[in-house]
Amino acid sequence: MEANGIFAPPQDEGEMRRRTFVSRSLAVVGSAAIPTGPDDVLYVLGSDPLDGIRDVLTGTVNAQEPGNVESLRRDIAEAKRLVQACGYARLTRQLPALLARFECSGTALPEQQAMDLLAVHVYHVAATLLLKYDDAASAWIAAEKAATAARRTEAPAAIASAYRILTHAVAAVGHRRQAVRVAVTGVDRLSGRVSRSEPDNVAVFGALLLRGAWAAALGEDRDAAAELLDEAARTSALLQEATNRQWTAFGANNVALHRLSIALALGDAGHALQAARTVIPAQLAVAERRATYWSDVARALHVCGRTESAARALLAAEHAAPEEVRSRSVTRELIGELLQRDRAGRAPWLRALANRAQVPV
Repeated sequence: MEANGIFAPPQDEGEMRRRTFVSRSLAVVGSAAIPTGPDDVLYVLGSDPLDGIRDVLTGTVNAQEPGNVESLRRDIAEAKRLVQACGYARLTRQLPALLARFECSGTALPEQQAMDLLAVHVYHVAATLLLKYDDAASAWIAAEKAATAARRTEAPAAIASAYRILTHAVAAVGHRRQAVRVAVTGVDRLSGRVSRSEPDNVAVFGALLLRGAWAAALGEDRDAAAELLDEAARTSALLQEATNRQWTAFGANNVALHRLSIALALGDAGHALQAARTVIPAQLAVAERRATYWSDVARALHVCGRTESAARALLAAEHAAPEEVRSRSVTRELIGELLQRDRAGRAPWLRALANRAQVPV
């Protein structure tokens, strides 16, 4: 074949493929809009639904007038109900405006005590929601705001409630020993105010003990976890019946649930399954607790290699609280792991669950 400019020499096949790939890549690049300024590529920074909450907590949006205390009390009660019903999407939309009403410094002095008591609850809600979505840093900000408001009130129940969420946030960022200290500090401040005649104090005191036990388990301090759990069990005996006082869902059944969760945190799936038999899930006070029970059972069964049973437990968790299963990263990861293990397809309902939770199949 001639090579005089009219007839080109034959091309190497690999070279042709590389040129084709480069041409296609350039075509793709050419089809994309070239940014002309930072907003063209940075606008996605505002796409996170939780940013509205973070903006209020960090003071980057204007505060709103709080309005009257009674309307705030109703709105906070609704926010608490949404947390316990796992209505996270709706709560995420409503919470920024509610939080902004507590960032205004112009509250009249006669109402300050009532506002501070409500602030403990609203920041507790914010921290809880942020922790559900693995934003421990922002949750710590909200928990600190709850603790600051609680200290101003000097109300035992408010202080214990704030220390409970602060314990959770501090542990979630990895400071497990400090989290236990926070819990124990709160317990010490309230210990002389716990009696059958003060059931609200009993509930928040018991819930704080359970959170401290959980933090100790994360830090692999078995002795502290066991001691705090046992104290919580003794405290639950002061309540005549299972209640949801102070939005804690505290009671003997919830203590049993924490024995399950803490055994898992300590890496003992066998003991976790033993503890699971002592829980009556239908009698857990709120949907979030029921979903936690079934999710923890699923995790324990998964560790023990019982894939089909773990998948069925996740279905029960989804039935109790769909958003708790479908939106939580820890649960979605568990679904993915179960899918990997169930290569034979013995749990066909698991793939349907994965689709609902948008877990890649």
